[in-house]
Amino acid sequence: MIIPVTFVAPYGPTSARPQLPPALARISHTELVLLELQGALDVDFVAPTERDGRLVGRLSIDAARKNATLTIGHHLLEGRVASLPKPLAVLQRVAPPDTDLDPDADADAMDCDLDDSVTQARTQTQMADAETSPVSWDAIALIKQKIIFSKRPMPIVGRQT
Repeated sequence: MIIPVTFVAPYGPTSARPQLPPALARISHTELVLLELQGALDVDFVAPTERDGRLVGRLSIDAARKNATLTIGHHLLEGRVASLPKPLAVLQRVAPPDTDLDPDADADAMDCDLDDSVTQARTQTQMADAETSPVSWDAIALIKQKIIFSKRPMPIVGRQT
């Protein structure tokens, strides 16, 4: 099975990627960076969509782009910036467009209302369409650097919230 993977241009009229402000993005405005943490990162939520877009912590990188600190609540993590030996691609699944199999078919008709030959032909058409129009993937970014936080978090004492 061959799965098509296409690379999306990072700049151009079709991409509307927001650029980070220079004060926040010291590594790059458009580059993604992998964060390597030891342990688990728990975000409180009731519904899974509540954690989308939530502020987890503050990441700061020194001027030389060698060391990084991540502040999460009352904890401070110290890390270092490293290059990946091989870049990683971030893939996004692109489903094939939904097409109506038979535009003349009665929308209210159930499969039991149709005879067996029509039902069998419809099933074979659906299987053929699934084989000819597979799901494709878009490579939307390349990750070339990672920030490694290998030490335990240090508690920040006396911080006001």
